[in-house]
Amino acid sequence: MTDERIKPYIRGGEKAEPLGDGYYIIQKTDGYRFGADAVALAHFAGTEISDKDDVLDLCSGCGIIGIMLAISTGAQVTCAEIDYELAEMSVRSASLNGLNNVTVHNIDARLLGGEQKYDVVVCNPPYYKATSKPSIVAPQANSEISITLSDVISIAKRVLNQNGALYMTHVTSRLDEVMCACRDNGFTVKKVVINPNGKTFMLRAVRGGKPYMTLEIKEY
Repeated sequence: MTDERIKPYIRGGEKAEPLGDGYYIIQKTDGYRFGADAVALAHFAGTEISDKDDVLDLCSGCGIIGIMLAISTGAQVTCAEIDYELAEMSVRSASLNGLNNVTVHNIDARLLGGEQKYDVVVCNPPYYKATSKPSIVAPQANSEISITLSDVISIAKRVLNQNGALYMTHVTSRLDEVMCACRDNGFTVKKVVINPNGKTFMLRAVRGGKPYMTLEIKEY
């Protein structure tokens, strides 16, 4: 039976996915749904984010990463999502959970300027180039149709404070490309965590950081 508290926030074709401790995330029953990589990134980034940080969640989708970080760390989180339906769903998820520390912007992230600075940027970007065969379900979330890897790194450079951190997940087949893009934009990759399945990885890169990197294989 659906919790009476949840019903006002749910629309047709949606469900409230439990996150534990009485928290929920709204997502489609069919269509775009967040994956394990997004949850892992939220756990990975959450180990070093504090309630004093201003966090920007790029390509935020249904808001899973930003909302999990807002719950676990108490940080101020801004979500930027180009898809209106997903952005609006994120607003309802934040409201359902009583989160006053989450703001959602329905915006093309490439239009973000450097006026607002952040301590942390998190991003689970599209993994595949626009020339690859796009997914039938939510092609913008899977292929670089609306935003590219280069865009993500450039935006992070523009909006992060000096020594601010970028947390990102991607496919290992593009690891060298991600590392080079970070270096070319003044980021030092400080930590790389490879999924035991060998298909994906997460990294923490610091804008203007000193050279030193750790590498581990771990499942979050």
